Amino acid sequence: MANEINKASAPKAENAGVYHLQLQHGDVPGYVLLPGAPERCPVIAKNWESSREVASNREYKTITGIYKGTPIAAVSTGIGGASSEICLHELNILGVHTGIRVGSTGCIVPEFDLGDLIIPLACVRKDGTSASYIEPEYPAYADFYVTLALAAACERLGFRYGFGLDYTVGSFYIGQGRPLNEDQSGYWPSFANNILPDLATAKVTNIEMETSAQFVIGKLHGMRMGAILSVISNRVLDRWGDKGGEDKACRAACEAIHILTEWDATGEIQVSMKMKR
Repeated sequence: MANEINKASAPKAENAGVYHLQLQHGDVPGYVLLPGAPERCPVIAKNWESSREVASNREYKTITGIYKGTPIAAVSTGIGGASSEICLHELNILGVHTGIRVGSTGCIVPEFDLGDLIIPLACVRKDGTSASYIEPEYPAYADFYVTLALAAACERLGFRYGFGLDYTVGSFYIGQGRPLNEDQSGYWPSFANNILPDLATAKVTNIEMETSAQFVIGKLHGMRMGAILSVISNRVLDRWGDKGGEDKACRAACEAIHILTEWDATGEIQVSMKMKR
């Protein structure tokens, strides 16, 4: 079978590395943070003892370094499931086994406000990309140990956080119940009126564009996946803003990687946290 595949099915970068990320074996460790925006990579890396940019191509920026003695990397995925799929596949080729999405999200329940952190336990799969891999009944869920490490990190750092049921959708406007025009003119399908109410009835906590694709594609690649999302809008309370959430999500994700490496090295899990309802 392998001999029948055209060589163009696995193109290489000019440096003989993976095509889109332009990374070679040994450029990144097994534990990687996955912000969507390239500009979030240096925000993450400012928490490290040392860092250096390894590659930058299209939406994919890679910075590696050391956090509390732990080798770590941040690789941006771009917006949406399609660009995430490329990133995860090429990272997996390079030996990455653990990924944590570090992103932002809109909230549709009053319990989370601007600057709070949401750790998704599972997702509703409307990302579009994961459906190219497997039937829609296949669940999108976070790795238990990665989720536990993220919660432990938030506890250590004293950050306000909670667990969520995430809705990942391959649209920012109509798919999230936003009109194309502020004056409500133009295309507006009837189903768009019911998106937010229906999700609220189903106990969904938040909406964003990457997590379910990363959970499913990562799982099918044999990777451990998790996510931590800062709330930058609350659709119920009609609020928008960062309120320090991006910085907190970046710090918590770094700490979670450090915790995971300790657990993996010793085979022991040590946590101390309050019950989050």
